[in-house]
Amino acid sequence: MNWDDLRFFTAVVQHQSLSRASKDLGVSPQTISRKITAFETKLGTALFIRHPRGYKPTIDAMSLIDEVKNAEKTLTTLQNNFINKSKKFSGVVRIATPELIATEILLPSLKQFLDRYPEVDIELITGRASIGIAKGEADIALRLVRPEQGALTIKKVGVMSSCLYSISSDINELNKLKLIGWDSNIDLPSSRWLKKITGREPNLKFNNLAAQKVAIQSGLGVGILPCFVAEGLTEIKQPYLLEEALWLVTHASNISTPRIRLVYDEIADIISKNSSRLNGSS
Repeated sequence: MNWDDLRFFTAVVQHQSLSRASKDLGVSPQTISRKITAFETKLGTALFIRHPRGYKPTIDAMSLIDEVKNAEKTLTTLQNNFINKSKKFSGVVRIATPELIATEILLPSLKQFLDRYPEVDIELITGRASIGIAKGEADIALRLVRPEQGALTIKKVGVMSSCLYSISSDINELNKLKLIGWDSNIDLPSSRWLKKITGREPNLKFNNLAAQKVAIQSGLGVGILPCFVAEGLTEIKQPYLLEEALWLVTHASNISTPRIRLVYDEIADIISKNSSRLNGSS
């Protein structure tokens, strides 16, 4: 027995006519007749008395329809309870994002949102490692590289610009300055851009951007930073900016989950409101 059998059976009990049941279900009377006959064979009993004026339910059919109605009530109650629970916007949402975007852009902007939705809990995952949305390692990710595979919902939410910076405005020849950059095992657009500008490897290498920022602020050398974290530093002008798109990603099945969609839209709004900071125009 399956719900498709019960759907045809219920319609015929209700209308006691193949033609009226067919209009209700959007199929032909012949299809309903075949379904009912097969259902009776499966159950080993006659469910209807066929006569020229229609289909009259038997005692077995009336007993079965009562059970079907009880099952429908149970399913409806379960569905409504789940929907009502989901619409409360409660539960954990895990967000993977670059560390400085988390600390400088997202976290300072989340208070009002969390005040409005106190039952939503946020887990922030930062770092360079690519977090697998498809593997369930995070619900939402903000990425600088657009994913190419997987059943994902992807939205371009902004652009992040980076420049070459120093603590001093007294800049000598670039080839004489110490370079601050990423560890040799880390292949990022900023590390490739630094090598293209200077033609050499960094003298001081780090595996995170926060440490590079402190090194530049301490006068240890020059390096590439996102414009939104370079306040107080001097830009060393180059022929072009390093610009990277910001992609907001979630699994396609997650976007209909109320709390995840709520946070997804909030992140998109925060990035949009900070677009001038991120692209270096403010």
